[in-house]
Amino acid sequence: MTDIKIKRLSNGIPVLMENIKNINTVSLGYFVKTGSKNEIEGEEGISHFIEHLLFKGTEMRTAREISEQIDNQGGMINASTSAEKTVYYVQMISNSLDKGVEILNDMFLNSLFSEESIEKERSVIIEEIKMYEDIPEEVIHEENLLFALKGVQSRKIAGTPESLKDIGREKIIRYFKDRYIPENMVISVAGNFDENRLLEQLENGIGMIKNDGKRREYNGDMEICSGDKIIKQKTNQVHICVNTLGTSTTDKDRIPLAVISSVLGGNMSSRLFQKVREERGLVYSIYSYMTSFEEGGLFSIYAGTTAEKYKEVIEIIENELEGIKKDGITEKELMRAKNQFLSMVTFSLESSKGKMTRMANSYLTFGYVRDINEVIEEIENVELEDIKRVANKMFDRKYFSKTILGDI
Repeated sequence: MTDIKIKRLSNGIPVLMENIKNINTVSLGYFVKTGSKNEIEGEEGISHFIEHLLFKGTEMRTAREISEQIDNQGGMINASTSAEKTVYYVQMISNSLDKGVEILNDMFLNSLFSEESIEKERSVIIEEIKMYEDIPEEVIHEENLLFALKGVQSRKIAGTPESLKDIGREKIIRYFKDRYIPENMVISVAGNFDENRLLEQLENGIGMIKNDGKRREYNGDMEICSGDKIIKQKTNQVHICVNTLGTSTTDKDRIPLAVISSVLGGNMSSRLFQKVREERGLVYSIYSYMTSFEEGGLFSIYAGTTAEKYKEVIEIIENELEGIKKDGITEKELMRAKNQFLSMVTFSLESSKGKMTRMANSYLTFGYVRDINEVIEEIENVELEDIKRVANKMFDRKYFSKTILGDI
């Protein structure tokens, strides 16, 4: 296992580095701890908007030149926005990393945020929203979060066409200056690279950003809601999300709950896949997932079925939740779930991008980069009694809610 080094730029930004000499690639990410959760009223969607705008031209490069110069080196550049963070990253051949760093620095330091690009990108994002609105399985998850959670955590990451129309250049620049500051940022890099050269480039680039902005605080309270929400819509399927209490990103119970999720709907051998799809043919797709934030989380099960069968599917799901509360899971199921997670951990370490992402997420969540052996030990230490204890805590009916979308 390679050693992970942590250096700080003069402005305080931590740089997480894992040098792997036996490969010829490198992944570099600039992680900003800001997302839809940090937006105030009138700014809904601004974090995602800024993510798009950073690719739309700087004082040195046009939007086309940003992408062309990475493509010319055989690299890749991309970004993403979530409720709690915005990430910009490049994947490069090792001897081309200089160009990747140069362009990311340029985007962070010299983006123009021109009126023309703002208007164009506003239209692009509105079309993106409309595209997802035409996909019922996308709509159900977003609407489910809005219904099942009360708080800033459930905000739509892309915003709405109405909210985007109220976001002009002045708001964008103010939010960018307030949130894109050293105390909110982490740089993570994994692969084969020259550490001294990289640190020099970072120091002369993003290391020049100052903590001049006013960090925006927010009401981080989160409430799990109960009840049913029905969205009547002409669709070929009825889409269902059944929810209950989940865990925060740091909760000690997150691993036992993840084991339960795997046993219930994590793969083709899971209980729900076998009972609902394979044995009864009621669905094509059924799976469980966890949505976790700093403050708490939601545990959800999704299924796509028919108007005639959706009530039966919900009954089976709720019976399985009650069954795990009462009887737990088997030793065989526990071992299979553990092996699944241990494999996922191993696979994540097979690529420079996986290593880069793991380091940054760990640092942002825990304040340090967790040793991989610590993660493995946490998985291996889950016992059958942990499963029953967590199930009885999380699967209390006072937390149950359902979102149902379809022609019913």
